[in-house]
Amino acid sequence: MSWDSKLLALLIRNKIVENTQKEGKDKDGIPFKPLSTRPFSMPHGAITNKAKKKKNPNEIRYFRKRKNDPSSLWVTWLNGYKRYKEIMYGNSMSNLTATGKMLDTFSVLRVVEKGDSGGTTTLKTDFGEFQIPIPKEVCIKLGWNSKNKEQGKIAEYHKKNGRDMLGLPQKQIENIVNDMLKNI
Repeated sequence: MSWDSKLLALLIRNKIVENTQKEGKDKDGIPFKPLSTRPFSMPHGAITNKAKKKKNPNEIRYFRKRKNDPSSLWVTWLNGYKRYKEIMYGNSMSNLTATGKMLDTFSVLRVVEKGDSGGTTTLKTDFGEFQIPIPKEVCIKLGWNSKNKEQGKIAEYHKKNGRDMLGLPQKQIENIVNDMLKNI
C-alpha cells in the first residue's frame, strides 16, 4: 500500500462529521454551547404537524402580530429552541444536526498533491520512522458542491454564530495520519 491523499481527505471529512454530529464539538474540539432554553417565537405556519401533535400546551403561547388577521398567528416556545428541536427532530443535543442534510452533503471537493513525490520522506510517528513516498504538501478542500450551496450557507451561518465545525484539532489529524501509516 502507498500513501493515499484522497483517503486522508475522506478520513478527515468523516472525523469532522463525527466530531460535529456525535460529540457536538467544533473544529478545535470544544463542545458547542448548549441550545437555548430562552423563549423564542416563530410563525405558527412554520410548525409542522409533527410538532403540533407532540407539543405540550404548557410549552407554548399563541399571539397575533396583527389583530383579526388569521395569517399573523405566531407561537412562542416557552422552553426555547432546545425543546423545539427535541420535538421536531428527537434530539436536543447541540450538534448542528436537525434534518442531517448539512452534514450528509459535506464532502471532499478537491485533493491536490504539491511537491516532488519521486523520493521518499521520513516520517517520525508513534510507530517508528518510515520512509514513504508522499507529496511535500497535500491541499484538501472540503465543503458543499454547487448542488448543495444552501447547506454551505447554513454552515456559514453557524460559523458566524460561534459554531465552526470546519476543521480538526491538530492531535486528531496526527492520529489519522498515524493510523494511515500503520497500514502502509
